Amino acid sequence: MFRLLLGLMCGWTALLGAQELRVASYSPGATQTLIDLNAADKIVGATAWCPLPKDHPASRTCDAFNPDLETLLQLKPTAVILPRLANPLWANRCQQVGLKVLVLSAEDKNSVANDVRAIGTFIQQKVLAEKYAQQLEAMPAANLRSLLIIWDGMMAGENSYLEGPITVAGYHSPLTNTTWQKLDWETVARIKPDVFLWIENSRNDSSIIPSESRLAELRKVPAVQNLVSVQNGHVYATTSGSDWLPGTGLRRAIDKLKEMPIKRQVNP
Repeated sequence: MFRLLLGLMCGWTALLGAQELRVASYSPGATQTLIDLNAADKIVGATAWCPLPKDHPASRTCDAFNPDLETLLQLKPTAVILPRLANPLWANRCQQVGLKVLVLSAEDKNSVANDVRAIGTFIQQKVLAEKYAQQLEAMPAANLRSLLIIWDGMMAGENSYLEGPITVAGYHSPLTNTTWQKLDWETVARIKPDVFLWIENSRNDSSIIPSESRLAELRKVPAVQNLVSVQNGHVYATTSGSDWLPGTGLRRAIDKLKEMPIKRQVNP
């Protein structure tokens, strides 16, 4: 499937070679990837949440949840990048008016690296894209600790796009056979994570720091208050920004995880 996708995009690249590449991105993660692949000047449209450089001229009118063709065509794009959950009818409409469409991969632990390669092929930056993709799927450290990521009331599982990057950093999700699951304290008590990490919604990125407020919250929940990770204060928080979105920004999230300030020892 991935080889077929690359083959189609190689054909798109040849067709786009005769005209200026103008990309409308409906995915903040893809926008960060375009920027990191030295294609910021190709972006003519983006979402309100896309991490564009200051004073970037792209219009922030690309709404993946309520797309509008007339608004899109005013940007005179030649290509669009759509998130994995985009409405197939919207992708078809874009194709019908002559735009090249790239829909990001279905979510799994390898989807981000695959997306980086796909975007790199699309904009003729395959070498740099391969470098970044390999950083997102490097061999993990030994003796992985279990890390439960909680974001917007959901828990990230081993089949989510975050699993590959956190594995590179020396962690794994204790939540098996799922992508995302609604936060449930009984489930948390059963999976016994070594470390908690809350991702708070924000347009800005930040370091990972100990979270006294989340720790206090956990110590009030009977089902989890006696977990070793809670007793030892292994509860952290950060903000989402673009570093945690499905794109090359996750390379920075990996570095943050490697530097997570776990100082207290877990009880034997």
